[in-house]
Amino acid sequence: MKRLPAGTVRNRSNGETGARERIVEAAMRELIDGEGDFEIADVARRAAVSVGLAYHYFGSKAGLIAVLITDFHDRHKAVVDHSVDMSLPWPVREKARLKASIDFLYADPAAHLIVGKLASSAEVIAIDTGRRARTIELAARNIASGQQQGYISRQIDPAVAGAAVVGGINQVVAHALSSRKRPSAAQLTERLWTFITSGLLLTRESTPKAQRARSVRKR
Repeated sequence: MKRLPAGTVRNRSNGETGARERIVEAAMRELIDGEGDFEIADVARRAAVSVGLAYHYFGSKAGLIAVLITDFHDRHKAVVDHSVDMSLPWPVREKARLKASIDFLYADPAAHLIVGKLASSAEVIAIDTGRRARTIELAARNIASGQQQGYISRQIDPAVAGAAVVGGINQVVAHALSSRKRPSAAQLTERLWTFITSGLLLTRESTPKAQRARSVRKR
């Protein structure tokens, strides 16, 4: 059995809250074991609750899947946000953000299903529509910040670049996770970072070598 992602179940207490969380945990396990599908009856059996109680909390199988997807994205965002040191130079900070994201997706046993097989499902699309729009908006602001700091070419349109980077990363990650010859997390990070830096026309002053040289000059 694959190990369930840390943080999937936030409360193991007895009673009503505990039952709901047991259902969520059981559903995630069933989703992983079933390679993207499960039956409510199997979830209820694994959670040691009645089928009726599962429907009471989530309304339907689609409702339960939506909770799992939202939980996955919340955990992903928490890991990525926690890894960012805003005091670092833009390129260093953003590469660290990318690494944290790829490391999380490679480690989570449900990632290949949620960003791959289930990506075209109605449940994922409904959740991703608003979430992706916000992600692209944040990416555009981030790119504009990089331009203001002198790391990114002013020729770049932040809105267009933000959409291209977010969309490109999503597609590349989905392909990598489903590939039989999956590159390592480190390899994928480097390849994506090359794609990002090339697309954003990062200036020479933004390279690690240039940053070290500037640091020496400041001393």
